[in-house]
Amino acid sequence: MVRVRISFMIALLVAATCKSIAQPSVGIKGGALYDWNTSTISVIRGCNDCGTFSDGTSIGYFGGFTGEYALFGDVLELSGAVLYAMRPARLVTQSNDNFQVLDPATNSYVPLRREHVLQASLGYVTVEAGLRSRPLPSVPVYIRAVFDAGNPIVDATYTQTEQIMSPEGVMFPDGTQRRTTGSGEFPGLGTSYGIAGGLGVVLPLSKYLELNPEVGFRYGLNSLSSNEEWKQSYATAGLQLRYRFLDEAPPPAPQPVPPLIPVPVPEVAVEKPVPIPAPVTIVSLTSAPLEINETVVTQTFPLLPYIFFDSASAALRERYTSNQPSIAFREAELPKETLPIYYKLLDIVGSRMKQNGSSVLVVNGTSDGREEADGKKRESSGGLSRQRAEVVVEYLKRRWNLSNDRFEVRSIEKPALASNERYAEGMQENRRVELTSADARILAPIVHSKFNEYVATQPTHDFSISVSNKDLSRDWMLGVTHTGRTVGEKAGPNAPPATVSFNLDEEMTNQLGPVVGNTDTLDARIRINQQNEQSVTASTRFPIVKKVSNYEVSRLSLIVFDYDRSDISESNREMMKSVISAAVRRGSAATIIGSTDRLGEMDHNMQLSADRAQAIERFTRTIAPSLNIGEVRGVGPSTLPYDNNLPEGRFYCRTVTLTITTPLR
Repeated sequence: MVRVRISFMIALLVAATCKSIAQPSVGIKGGALYDWNTSTISVIRGCNDCGTFSDGTSIGYFGGFTGEYALFGDVLELSGAVLYAMRPARLVTQSNDNFQVLDPATNSYVPLRREHVLQASLGYVTVEAGLRSRPLPSVPVYIRAVFDAGNPIVDATYTQTEQIMSPEGVMFPDGTQRRTTGSGEFPGLGTSYGIAGGLGVVLPLSKYLELNPEVGFRYGLNSLSSNEEWKQSYATAGLQLRYRFLDEAPPPAPQPVPPLIPVPVPEVAVEKPVPIPAPVTIVSLTSAPLEINETVVTQTFPLLPYIFFDSASAALRERYTSNQPSIAFREAELPKETLPIYYKLLDIVGSRMKQNGSSVLVVNGTSDGREEADGKKRESSGGLSRQRAEVVVEYLKRRWNLSNDRFEVRSIEKPALASNERYAEGMQENRRVELTSADARILAPIVHSKFNEYVATQPTHDFSISVSNKDLSRDWMLGVTHTGRTVGEKAGPNAPPATVSFNLDEEMTNQLGPVVGNTDTLDARIRINQQNEQSVTASTRFPIVKKVSNYEVSRLSLIVFDYDRSDISESNREMMKSVISAAVRRGSAATIIGSTDRLGEMDHNMQLSADRAQAIERFTRTIAPSLNIGEVRGVGPSTLPYDNNLPEGRFYCRTVTLTITTPLR
């Protein structure tokens, strides 16, 4: 009898609830989603040993139509929805192959590290079905649990890229560091199943309309693709606007007014003064003495007789031209550096042709054999190669007032001694104009005789810096001066490091050498700007010692070995005869160092540089049999004195440097 009464009371309660609460409702909802992807998708399809994409996160969105039907009022409702969800994916993995490449920054071979990125756009149309419950009418909070199924019928595309992460400066054969390795529709995508739960709040807007902010989480039950293991789950945050079809119900009975409860007045806390942090303090700035050597040098600078052009272009690069009057040009005033001399090649040639009125210059234009412009191969008629040669001739004629009969213009599709076309750099080197002349004076080397060269005894000069309260530093600057004239500066954000190093390059030592005495001083001053806009400074003075060498040096860097060759050209032979005959005296000693550019395999380049050095040694002994040759070796690309991103820089690295040292009497 008791059980019957309890069942009857529950039935009356349910009936009363269903009668007074709405039956159906419809609405719209939308929001953002944050998805987690876990996968074992292969970086290269079908290759299980080439690495896999693992986890990744992305942000998407969703929206659609909803409907509910009350089973027991708000206590329990059937819930359904038809939604569109953009569920993107971004999967990243890195590969560290055993493939070795040359690092331009360190001139050493290091492993190639690449980053692979898979970007997928997945536009799913999904059907949801489940339950919604607001268990406590006095609390405007509901929970929701649903099962969903959907297909990516709107969008199922992907793009896969790879990017070289290290070493810096290394590029793919197309000249980029990032390239696309795949795109299109992702294979094997099918129906995606999942279960989801949500927690929301009911915010009434009117008698029939309510707003429901909701957060939730959806767990993927199966792999998105039948070909790869790929699961996707996501968290959601959104809004539902719901319209409820309400039955008219009698107004609720008035609720008793609760008694007033006195609210305690909080105590007012006394704010303690904030301590002022101690300022940045430069504890110390120290440095060791700097030593430089002064040496009398005679250096021969061979001329690279090539002018290089951009792809599909016959425009002369600005680096080869000059706006200064030609009458002001003097060979003796050329800098004592290889590339700055090379960029004056056309002025050197024009000036010499002006002085030697009967000489003729042969100007031969070439291309890489594949250049195109305006959709057609200009090289089919020899047009681009010849245009390049004519541009050089016109510049020389106009600047140096030379007549047409001083030039012989030729063109050819590719150079007779072409660089390797397997490399993008090789193609770049073949886009050139070649200069030759039967008059050896026109392309003779530049010789700077008996000038003072200044070289530091160490490659860097270091400053030790100690700073307290460095977290308050905004930025810093360290400057080095001699009698008030700046010779070097370094700067950076935040606090300075414990050691700041200056690279003692040729430009800096050549600034110092002529102006400092045998014993002199330099001043260093550091300034640190604090975050409160104030600054602190410190300075130090340290010695610089200049030592004068008791020998003189004659140096010749024989370029201009062509790509992958070690034979000595006739012009180089004549140059060596002149330099060695003038430099070698009693007590002279020589070193011979061969080198290459960065192209090619390390082992091959080491052997090639050694072959070049040995060829120079053999020819040197035919000129000066008694010369003491102490060192003959090849260093390959381990030392790159010139920028190997430039064709001229690579040619000047294909060299053997012959250095002859002779004691001063």
